[in-house]
Amino acid sequence: MSIVSGVLRRIALLSAGSRESGSGGSPYGDSTSEPEPEPQPEPEPEPEPQPEPEPQPEPEPEPQPEPAPEPQPEPEPEPQPEPEPDLFVRREIWGLEANGPFDPITLAYANAVKAMQARPVSDPTSWRFQAAIHGAYSPPPPGAEWNQCQHQGWFFLPWHRMYLYFFERIVRAAVQQAGGPADFAIPYWDYGKPFPGNTIPPAFRTAQLPDGTSNPLSLPFPRRRAALMNGGQLAPTVTTSTNAMGQTQFTSQTMGFGGGKVGPQHFGDFSDTGALESTPHNSIHVALVGADPVGECQGGFMIDPNCAALDPIFWLHHGNIDRLWNDWIASGGGRANPPDGSWRNAQFTFYDENGAEITMTAEQVLDTATQLGYVYDNDVTSDEMASLPPEQAPEPEGPPELVAATEEPITLTGGSSAVTIAAPEVVHELLQTAAAPGPGRVLVSIDDIKADVNPGVVYGVYLNVPDGDSQSDSLKYHIGNLALFGIEKMNDPDTRHEGAPGFRHIFDATSVAETLAAEGRWDPSAVTVTFEPDTVLPPPGEEDTWDSGEKEEESSVPPVEIGRVSLFVA
Repeated sequence: MSIVSGVLRRIALLSAGSRESGSGGSPYGDSTSEPEPEPQPEPEPEPEPQPEPEPQPEPEPEPQPEPAPEPQPEPEPEPQPEPEPDLFVRREIWGLEANGPFDPITLAYANAVKAMQARPVSDPTSWRFQAAIHGAYSPPPPGAEWNQCQHQGWFFLPWHRMYLYFFERIVRAAVQQAGGPADFAIPYWDYGKPFPGNTIPPAFRTAQLPDGTSNPLSLPFPRRRAALMNGGQLAPTVTTSTNAMGQTQFTSQTMGFGGGKVGPQHFGDFSDTGALESTPHNSIHVALVGADPVGECQGGFMIDPNCAALDPIFWLHHGNIDRLWNDWIASGGGRANPPDGSWRNAQFTFYDENGAEITMTAEQVLDTATQLGYVYDNDVTSDEMASLPPEQAPEPEGPPELVAATEEPITLTGGSSAVTIAAPEVVHELLQTAAAPGPGRVLVSIDDIKADVNPGVVYGVYLNVPDGDSQSDSLKYHIGNLALFGIEKMNDPDTRHEGAPGFRHIFDATSVAETLAAEGRWDPSAVTVTFEPDTVLPPPGEEDTWDSGEKEEESSVPPVEIGRVSLFVA
C-alpha cells in the first residue's frame, strides 16, 4: 500500500468517527487540522483580597436579675444605758425587800460592794479607803484625808450627809458599770418601825447571793450581834427618835437636835452631843454589835468609829439619820438650820466617783433635792406630826443651874443600876416649876464617865420608873441612852477634845418630868435615875422557842465608871 492511500484511509476513518459520535466539531471541518482537545472547565477567578474587618467589641451580656436574698433576722439593737433620773430616790430597805431579799437595788449594792472591796486601798473609790475616811487604825496613803468624821458637835449632820452623798456616787458608778439600775440610790433602814422593820433586813443576814457566791452584806458574829443576826428585834429605847424630834433648836446649851457649837473636830465630849446623834445614832452603832471588847477591827465593826464604815449596813443607818434631819426641818415649829457663818461655811474634803478631791461646805448640802439631787421615799404625814412630842418652849436665858447631885460614884457592869438624887428643899420650887409646862428645863447630867473600851451595852436612862413596868411601858419614862460610841477615840491623847478627864453626858428630861408631875409622881426629894441595859427582843410569838444564839457566859461586860449623877434646871 502506498503512503498516499494510507493517509486517505486514515482521514476517512476519522471523518466517519466524527459523524458517528456527533461531537461538537465545525460542520465545515478542515480535513487537514488536529482534533480539538476536550474542553476543560475554566478555573474560577481568585477572589480579590478584602480588607480585614475591624474587630467589633463583644456584646455585653444582658443583665440577669439577682436572686432574691434569703431573709435574715434583724440584728438586735445594742442595749442603751437607762438615763439617770432628775432626782434619785432613797428607799426604805424593808419596802424594797417586801417580797424577800435581793431586790434589784439591794443586789446591785451587794455586787458594788464586792467590786469596791477588790480595789486597792490606795484607790479613793475602794471600800477600805472610803471606810477609812470615817476612821482607821492604819496610817493613810500620802495626802489622803482619813479619820475625818465629825462627832459630838454641830458638824455631825452636815459632814455625814456629804460623806454618804459621795459614797453613794461611787457605788452608783460601780452599779451602772455592771449594768445595774441607772436610778440606784443607797437605801435607808428605818429601824424605828415595828416588827419586822426593827430587825436586820434579810439581805444583810443571808449568807449567799442568788448566784451562790458569798454575800458581802452579811456579817456573822462577832462582826454583828448573834441575836440580831438570828432575827431578834432591836429594843424600842434603842431605835426611838422621839426625844430628838421633839427638840426645836438645832444647837442649844441644854442639848439641841444637832449638837453643840464647837469647831471641826474628830471627837470631843459627850456633853456636846446632839439629841439625834445620841439616840438613835450612837445607840444603833453599839446595839448592832453587843459586848465586844476586841479592838483594832478584829471584832464587831459598827461599835468602833475606826471600823464602823466597813460594815455595809453603816451606810443604811446613816441614810436614816440623814432622813430624820430632813423630817425634823419639815416638821416646822421654828425648827431651822443654824444661820451662823462659822457653821455654814466650814469646809470638808471628800472624793468623788473618779477619785478626785472635792471640797464642800454645810451651806451646799442643806436642801438634798435642789443641791444634791436626791429625796427620800417618805413624807412627814399629819399622823406622824401628831405623834411628835409637844414642842418645847423657847430656849431659857442663862446657863443651867445645878440643884442636886449624888455623892458616891457608881459602876455599870452590864446589869441594872439605880441611884436616887435628893434635892434640898430650898430648890424644890425650882424643880417643880421646871417640870411644869413653860420655858423651864429639867436636865440630868451623867458626869465624869470613864471606860477603857466601849462595853457593848446600851444603857437606857430612866426617871422614876414604876416597879414591874415592862420595857415598852417604861418608854414614857425614858430620857435617853448611854451608849459611849467613840469612847476609845476620846481616850486617845492625840484626839482633840475639850473638857476635864472623864466625860459628861447631858439628857433633856423635861418632857418626862412633866409626865411624872401630871401623874403626881414628881418628887424633888427623891428622883430616881435608873440605868437599864438594852436587850434584844425575840420575834413576836417566839418568846418561848426562839434561840438567840447567845450565851451569857460567852461575854463579859467591861465596866463603866460614873463619878456622879446631877440634876440641873434651866
